[in-house]
Amino acid sequence: MTTTTFKSLIADSNGYGIKGVIIPRIQRSYAQGRSDVHAVKTRERFLSAIHSGLTGSGLTLDFIYGNIRNADRQLIPLDGQQRLTTLWLLHWYADKKENIRDSRLSRFSYHTRPSARDFIAKLVGFIPTWEMPLSHEIRNQGWFPMEWDNDPTVSGMLTMLDEIQTRFADIDDMWNGLDKINFYFRDIEKMSLTDDIYIKMNSRGKPLTDFEHFKAELLKVMRNDNESVAKRIGLKIDREWTDMLWSYRDSDNLVDNAFLNFFRFISLILIYKEDRSAREFDTSDDFDLLERLYKGKGANVEFLENAFDCMVEIHKKGGEDPDENADAIGRFFSVYLSADIHQSGKVVVPRQIGRVNIFREILENDSMKNKPYWVTLFYSFLIYLMNPDRIEDSDFRRRLRVVVNLLKNSGNEVVDSPGSDAGNRIPAILKQVESIILSGEIAECIEIDGERRYNFSAAQMEEERRKLKFTAENPDKSEGLFELEDFYLLDGRVDVVGYENVHSYKRFLQLFTECSRDAIDCAMLSIGDYSQRINNWCVQLGSSDSGELGNYAWHSLFHPSGKTVGYDQTKKSLRTLLESDMTLNDANLSKKSDAYVEECRRRNLYDWRYYYIAYPAFRGERYGKYTMYDGQPYSLVALHSKQRESSNAYQCMLMALMESNAVATSVEWYDTRHLTFKKGLLTCTEDAFVSTNLNDGEERSRFVIQQNIEGIDTVDRIQDFRDNRRNEERWIRPEEISN
Repeated sequence: MTTTTFKSLIADSNGYGIKGVIIPRIQRSYAQGRSDVHAVKTRERFLSAIHSGLTGSGLTLDFIYGNIRNADRQLIPLDGQQRLTTLWLLHWYADKKENIRDSRLSRFSYHTRPSARDFIAKLVGFIPTWEMPLSHEIRNQGWFPMEWDNDPTVSGMLTMLDEIQTRFADIDDMWNGLDKINFYFRDIEKMSLTDDIYIKMNSRGKPLTDFEHFKAELLKVMRNDNESVAKRIGLKIDREWTDMLWSYRDSDNLVDNAFLNFFRFISLILIYKEDRSAREFDTSDDFDLLERLYKGKGANVEFLENAFDCMVEIHKKGGEDPDENADAIGRFFSVYLSADIHQSGKVVVPRQIGRVNIFREILENDSMKNKPYWVTLFYSFLIYLMNPDRIEDSDFRRRLRVVVNLLKNSGNEVVDSPGSDAGNRIPAILKQVESIILSGEIAECIEIDGERRYNFSAAQMEEERRKLKFTAENPDKSEGLFELEDFYLLDGRVDVVGYENVHSYKRFLQLFTECSRDAIDCAMLSIGDYSQRINNWCVQLGSSDSGELGNYAWHSLFHPSGKTVGYDQTKKSLRTLLESDMTLNDANLSKKSDAYVEECRRRNLYDWRYYYIAYPAFRGERYGKYTMYDGQPYSLVALHSKQRESSNAYQCMLMALMESNAVATSVEWYDTRHLTFKKGLLTCTEDAFVSTNLNDGEERSRFVIQQNIEGIDTVDRIQDFRDNRRNEERWIRPEEISN
């Protein structure tokens, strides 16, 4: 196919019978002169390419489509308006700079608005003095009314002329040099695709955006490697791919952003498949992605094409009626994914994603958070869709559940952080996904370039391997296990219950859906110290809160990190409760915890668990986190935030004193660990309530608690203080202790 130039297109004898070029009213304003970030980047890249073409071996700008009206032989561009306009401005600049005075420039006009039409007509006859920026000089002309600045085409052209003046001032013989810039022109009347192209480029709204330049570059990259591939993909963009994306058009009836967002997302997958990090790229720079990921890389081009085609095939299954198949892809994902609750045959999406129609989110939200999660989940579907003959639907559902469970429980592993200890695990994670989806096996070792790579959480992978074996041997137990996995407090990790403990599945769900969280907390603690030590000063317990804060506490207990101590005791307490023969309700749970309290009183042994259960002040409806230094359980401080003490934190024993009226109602909090008390401050230590001086913090006296040799209270210190705080004999002064 031969190319043409702008001059040839508007020449007297141009071979097409064209008498002029008119940008019609249906087209949108000139966009390459806008000031938004994307337009600036597009303008800079386009002019740089033109400049390189002028000083080098030339440049081909790909296809421009148009309709030549029979009546007056005017060319109406349908695809290429932006490029044609910029080419006209470049020729105008060269014509004026070199004093060419070529009459062909008058054969180009804008009919989007009268102001744009009149501006171009005036510009043709204008001779600049070159004493100032072109936009300033033009605006100073008597024929330029101020209201023309309100026309985006006029203001955009002025911006572009200033940019051209800056960039091309060093080009000699530019008028002739522009003959090195060419493009392909197609008259749609001579093409069999006339109706399709016209519908896509006109009836679907304002058609021409900065995207057309990207498309030209995309096809150019592909054409340089394989002409037939470029031709095939070019047709798909104009037809099947646009049809598929039409359901996701924007408010201007354009699919450009949807296309680019999907292109960027697939490019991100390819970055990881090449064992690279997204941090090496500007993933919003589409042209850089083209250059670095697709130029000379036929396999990547094929993957991109297949990804689009996979979505097209799903879209086509919706039927021929556009209204019927508008959300065929959304319905496809809803067959496999659930947003928040268990549904047979589906898996609940990770909370880092939270959407069922993940394709829509990819198209509409390029700045989505947790991109590695989206990449991993969508890649799982692509592997399935690209290998339809290798994977049965039922197998895919089971394997997808494995991937999702791994995603939910690999928060420290699903990362692209080359500078951190975890590094960039996504390339290895995608290799693991391939193994799972294609073979149903979780690979013991992932190797890339001969190097062993960490991928998902090792603990979760081991659990998933065991569950795969269990469900294969016990298919009748699978649905119950899947329902347990999908429960929001477990998120796929069921070790705290035990996948082998089938009889506990329903009891766990009943416990955490029908019973009070406070009752569960106390009952479990009465069985044993199920708290988990996070570090030397902080422990995690459950929470009586039934909302988001409480969910965080219980979820943390059921998903401890590798450094957390005490998970086995949590598991033991919970399983003991689930395996008991009592009916799970608040009344029975309270009986169990009350029995523990009574037993402590009978034995006169009051450990910290007794106080936690007996006094509600200990059980703040927050995140279930407490300051408890090693060996200091009686100095428990309830945290208000997730990670540290704040002004709302409080020492639990002191709060219990207040709520039990063991101190005067006039006492106030001085800070996290002190109450105002008798012109001083009161705090709790392991073996006493201590009164300190308000001014210097020195100890004034202490109310000693009776304890056994193991340091466990032999009296209820709350009750003891309430009964004896006024007994001066119980208060020991520092000098008396030293004596």
